[in-house]
Amino acid sequence: MTEQARIIEFQNDMIILACLDEGSCASCAGKGFCNVKGKSYTAVNAHNLDLSIGDDVEVYLPPGKTILSGFMVMMVPLLTFIAGYLAARQFLPYESEALYALGGFAGLAFGFAAAFLYGKTQKRTGQPVITRVIRP
Repeated sequence: MTEQARIIEFQNDMIILACLDEGSCASCAGKGFCNVKGKSYTAVNAHNLDLSIGDDVEVYLPPGKTILSGFMVMMVPLLTFIAGYLAARQFLPYESEALYALGGFAGLAFGFAAAFLYGKTQKRTGQPVITRVIRP
């Protein structure tokens, strides 16, 4: 999946981009709820292109890595919540829904921490890649 973006900043070896592609927003039914405009994200210059601030670029977002990132952020904490709840229910000697829920929230916290640490270790490899500069 490719997108168009504008370079707004350089930060160490990462490039900060702002969304540029208005065309994909034209057919969206959720225009009133959209919060993408004005957002920025990071990418890498894996092809060592000559880039400067203000350049419009094409960015490749690997679908598999994008799906995995979404899974790590959304599903892992949910699954660890369920695992924490069930573990508390199985191993605690008390019959208390509040303690079971507390076990679930401990699992949720563990899931968010695991997703955060995974994201930190995959920082460079999971980033979108700038493929080319779009010349006017």
